[in-house]
Amino acid sequence: MPLTQRQREIYDFILDFRRHNGCSPSIPEIQHHFGIRSPNGVAGHLHALEAKGVIRRAERGSRQIDVPGQSPIPPAGLHALPVYGSIPAGPPQQFQATEAESTPVFDEAVLGFRPKEGCFVLKVRGDSMKDAGILNGDSVVIEPNPSPRAGQIVAALIDGESTLKRLVRVRNTWFLKAENPAYPELFPRADLVIQGVVRTVIRRLD
Repeated sequence: MPLTQRQREIYDFILDFRRHNGCSPSIPEIQHHFGIRSPNGVAGHLHALEAKGVIRRAERGSRQIDVPGQSPIPPAGLHALPVYGSIPAGPPQQFQATEAESTPVFDEAVLGFRPKEGCFVLKVRGDSMKDAGILNGDSVVIEPNPSPRAGQIVAALIDGESTLKRLVRVRNTWFLKAENPAYPELFPRADLVIQGVVRTVIRRLD
């Protein structure tokens, strides 16, 4: 059964709230957001959403709104980030991953920042960034950024191939630089597309 426009708005608000806060909104928060006069008005909308099977409500608790089919939300301070395979820290190679291999949960305190929507993880393959402290076998948390700054370490597509390098600008020319003298600088023949900037390096000690 399709949702009414207001039901869709409330449902979308619940989803967005859960993504950004790690929990569902309370009835007063929904009431305030939509300017609904009475808590009973919110309860009526939630009852309709539950009847249509898009949410589930518990008998107790102010935030007990679950969304069937949605992955469990990590507690506050924890973030589930998709891992999209590996990225070469060496000569650029074709990047083929289209689906996440896994979605591990990371502690915000360990990451050192609060990931925004769209952040993802790549495994590092190669040693071209070793002098920047990024080693073969590390993982890097990538934050999408349409306007990266010169000097940032980025995941990039250069002429359609993927690599992890430092973004450099000299005059009006952008290129990619390794942090290992054994690797040459990379100048795009046609396209240089920045997928995101490295925010955190994760290293496992065996």
